[in-house]
Amino acid sequence: MLQTAARPHCWICGDQALVRVKPSGLGQHRLSSSDFAITDRRYGLTAAIDRCSACGFLQCSDIADELKFYSDLDDTEYDAGRAQRALQARALLRKLDNPGARSLLDVGAGSGILVEEALRLGYRAEGVEPSAHLAAEATAHGVAVHRGALPHPALEGRAFDIVTLVDVIEHVSDPITLLRHMRAALAPDGIGIVVTPDVESVAARLLGWRWWHYRIAHIGYFNRSTLELALRKAGLRAIMFGRPRWYFSGDYLGERLVSYLPGPLSRVTFKWARRITVPLDLRDSMFVLFQPAENCPEM
Repeated sequence: MLQTAARPHCWICGDQALVRVKPSGLGQHRLSSSDFAITDRRYGLTAAIDRCSACGFLQCSDIADELKFYSDLDDTEYDAGRAQRALQARALLRKLDNPGARSLLDVGAGSGILVEEALRLGYRAEGVEPSAHLAAEATAHGVAVHRGALPHPALEGRAFDIVTLVDVIEHVSDPITLLRHMRAALAPDGIGIVVTPDVESVAARLLGWRWWHYRIAHIGYFNRSTLELALRKAGLRAIMFGRPRWYFSGDYLGERLVSYLPGPLSRVTFKWARRITVPLDLRDSMFVLFQPAENCPEM
């Protein structure tokens, strides 16, 4: 759905001084759930992107009501990388060493991979996910993932020691409200983590609009300062900043890298590399650990 009624404003600071810095590449294309697939490889294809003159945040102001696209999302390729995604989840959970933590909520849980890894580490873990397809995949793996979004009736009145938001915040048009819902779900002495691409990373600067994180599904682009500002406006405070490491199967990585090559070379397949796992730290994503503002010191 395209916003037409009200003058757009910055989703982070609220300012209306927005400047269009990238025109839409969608033409007359009508958006559907398939455009929001997690495994979409049409890098550089986005709706129009605006920059906030006040805080620098980049956003696709014309896209709203994105939740409906995720509700109907059926991304059959997503679970093909389950083993590699489990390694990523395990690495992130190691950063959340919160003594005494027993309960965990994963927001935007997909097919429940992080929840499954948390269960293996002894947490009472569950998730929430808008996609009916992905929530059903989680159920098939014996993982408790509630279909829907925060706030969710199944979670009402409950507080979690750890709340995670991994590669989700860049998909939403109201990130402050999402973070406030996370704060409400977090125990007073709990800890949370948000992971998102860093639009000011070296890779993003070198590749420009061809950067792999410029895609239809990503409608908000953060750097460290805008992410910390979003946390503050939600009543949260950053306590640690870092770079996550990702893991990819050889075929997934190879096929996406050659998509940058011209002509027939961009269609080379790497099925032979499917069983290879490649750890990769391109330093183009960031994570921030956070707590409720009144419970943690300044960075």
